[in-house]
This record gives sequence, C-alpha cells and structure tokens, in this order.
Amino acid sequence: MEKNVILVAITALLVLLGFGNTSSASIAIHGNRATAGYWTEKNPDGDKICLTQEEIASINQAMRKKTASVTDLITYPQAVGGAELKELILGAQQDFRGETEPGEHFDKGGSPITQYDYNAAQGNCNLDAVPVSSEVRYGVVTMRTDMRLLPTAKYYFDDKSFQHYDDLQGTALDPCEPLLVLHTSKDGAFAFAIGRYYMGWVSLGAIGFTDRATWEKYVSPKNFLVVTDHKKKVHVGGAWDVLFQMGSIIPLKSSVPQGGFYQAVIPVEINGHLSEADVPIKADSTVNPGYLPCTPNNFVRQSLKFLGDVYGWGGMEESVDCSSFVQDVYRSMGILLPRDADQQELAMNHSVSLEGLNTDARYQKAAEAPVGALFFKPGHVMLYLGKDTKGTPLAIHSASSYFTFSGNKGKKHYIRRVLVSDLTYQNGKAVRTIDGMTSIGSCF
Repeated sequence: MEKNVILVAITALLVLLGFGNTSSASIAIHGNRATAGYWTEKNPDGDKICLTQEEIASINQAMRKKTASVTDLITYPQAVGGAELKELILGAQQDFRGETEPGEHFDKGGSPITQYDYNAAQGNCNLDAVPVSSEVRYGVVTMRTDMRLLPTAKYYFDDKSFQHYDDLQGTALDPCEPLLVLHTSKDGAFAFAIGRYYMGWVSLGAIGFTDRATWEKYVSPKNFLVVTDHKKKVHVGGAWDVLFQMGSIIPLKSSVPQGGFYQAVIPVEINGHLSEADVPIKADSTVNPGYLPCTPNNFVRQSLKFLGDVYGWGGMEESVDCSSFVQDVYRSMGILLPRDADQQELAMNHSVSLEGLNTDARYQKAAEAPVGALFFKPGHVMLYLGKDTKGTPLAIHSASSYFTFSGNKGKKHYIRRVLVSDLTYQNGKAVRTIDGMTSIGSCF
C-alpha cells in the first residue's frame, strides 16, 4: 500500500514538473484499484492453486509446439547445417531482412544512420563464413545484456529527439540464461545465439563459454531461486552488481538457507570462459526457492510489483515492454511464455476469439475470463486483474501510448508506464481497446 501511495505522488509530481500532463496520465487508474490488496480481498479463493508444476511442464511443452520462438534447448541439435543457419540469421533480422537501405534512423547522438553504417552491420553477420555445418557452442549469460537483430552496438532510433525505441533491439537477457551459440560476427564482437525465448546477436563479452554438462545445470538446475521482485541487483564478490528481472532463475548450492542467506551460484566471464562465484543472497521476499505457486492472487501480486515502472522497449532502460511484462509475471510461476505478444497469443492453452462480437459481447467475455488471463490486441498484451466493484473489467499492462481525439484530429500521448486501466482508451484509428481486442488467452 505504501509503495502505491508513493508512486501516485511521484506521478503527480512529474505532471507538475512537465514530464507528463493530465490528459496523457488519464488512462491510468490510481487509488485502491491499483493495489494488490484490493483485488486479493475481492477473491477469497485467490490463493487456490490453478496449475501444478506438473501441469505447467505439460503446458510449456505444448506452447513450444505451437510457436517456433520458444526453444527446448536440451533437445536442440548439436550441429546446424549451413543453409539452416543462414536462414536463422536472416530471419532474426525481422523487418530489416532484405532491406538494402537503413531507412530514416538515427544513432544515440542524433546523427543519421548512413548507408555505410548499415552495410557494415549487414556485412558483420559474416554469412560468407558460415560453414557447411556448425557445431553448437554452449554459453551462459553473465550480465544483463541485449539481444540484437543485427550485430552492431549502434542504436537505430526512428526519431532523433525521442530515443526510447531502438528498432534493432530484440530483447534483454538476464544473467544465468543458457545460450546455444552458432556463429560469430566478422568483427569478433558478437555471437549469434539461441535462447529459451529469442534468437539474435549478443555481445561476446556477456557470455561465458563452457562444456555441455555445466551448461545443462543452468538449463535445468536442481535447486534454484526465482526472482520474485520486479527487479533485483545481486552484489558479486564485493566488486560489481548484476541485475535480474522477475522470473530469473539463479542456481543454488542448496535450497535451504543458512543464517538467513541462500548460497547462490553467479556465472562470471573470464577471457571468454565461464567461471562461477559463490554469492550469499538474503532469504527475503525478493526471491523464492523454486517457482511461486500458480494462483490468481500471485498473478495479481506479481503484476502489481511493476506498477509505475517505465515502459522499456525490448528490455531497454532496464525495464519491460508489454510482452516481457506478462512473460516475467508468468515465468515467476514457471509458465514459459514466448517473448513477443503475437507469439504469446498463438501459444495460449485456451483462447477465446472476439472476432465478430459487438462491444457488449466483448465486455461479457472479458468479465468471464480468469484472473491472470491475457487480453490481446494487435501489437499489445494486457493482464486481467478482474472486475472492480462497479463490474468494470480492469487490466494491468506496460503501456507505451494512446490517442485522444478532438473532432477528426487525433493526438498521440506517450505515457510509457506500467499501469492499471480500463478498456476504453483508443488507438490511432479511434478504436477503443475493447473493440480492438482480438482474443483472450489463458493457460488454465
């Protein structure tokens, strides 16, 4: 409760200082409805388990079959053919695949991305050096790092004065994440890698390479902590901090704390090789030994820990966008969703299509959804909290922007926060969210 009061005060202060305005903040619901207590008190059965870990394991396997964006790392082949690898590298470029020009993009300094820059980034994919068959190398992420569509550290902003959306940013990877490394860039600075939820280019300096047996301990650790706060910094060796986001897995030497501390294993990169540091982590509410129980109340509690956090496109600004937000909430309970909203929608165990329904029928379907269900519209996903005391369905999401209209003229408002809202806010075509939703998905 205290955290939410503070967040409301901060939001109001930002408005007064000119970092927002009353209209751009108007879709965010504050007060009791933006607290976990409001929702958990409304649901006396909210702590009942909806899925066991055995059922979740089965659902995870089913989701991997529905979308190619989630990879079962353990069963992945130990070698990849050259033609297949080239296709993976080109596919990871997404909208840049086949594009001969960079388009209107700007770097961090506001300078245009030149044709020379773009050609260098494309050439750095090193496709000519792809062999007939590539042996997989096994790596572990040692610091929070970016996974990119092209092997370049240059930002590709489409607005030189509004630098929050890097079009080459795929996602962010947490420490301890296992990777399959298939190729190296021409300049030797990037690795093309496959993770659990994404593939792309990762800085080689953020990867520690190891043998398969050691690597498998990060894929399926026997004992592990799950980060249950929205983000957590772990101090390593009295020298540096590593940042984890909700749902991250940290291997343990033992699941039993000693003297109030867990003995964790943190990966460290030394000259490209994986080393490990034994690090004590306090046994508090920011971590849990194993996954949290999958309950309606945990969907509520976990999601609201992000309230007020900045919108982080592809994991930029050490934060979450809409799809990584719901992914982090779900993975804290062991449900491994795909990374992107469109793939999440395809992967749902249960899906209710809203196609052809009028507004009233859509609201009825939303109100019938289980707490923790996902509301999908093109390019966006929200997590359902429930109906408030007036019967209005509310959702929490990492929201980038919305539109208001005066006559036929629309105005875009960047709100860029994790917030609670109803389903009436509009897009650039003056379509309300409830009317633009495509489906409601759930895993239970």
